[in-house]
Amino acid sequence: MATYDFILSGVDAEMALQGAASTDAEAWREAILFLSEMLREKPVREGGAFSLQIIVRKEGREICRVGASAY
Repeated sequence: MATYDFILSGVDAEMALQGAASTDAEAWREAILFLSEMLREKPVREGGAFSLQIIVRKEGREICRVGASAY
């Protein structure tokens, strides 16, 4: 298992979390699942704009970026 940094932006303050995954692909899937959880918890008003993004890094190297937005 390797340690990955998950940086979430688009919320009140940028958050950095760490998690473990056995492969880069598994870390990518975890980022997608985490983003979907954030979307479920976010109160979305009709017509309300938002943007969320998660950057996954391993040892300083960017693995992926996943995001969701509405304008």
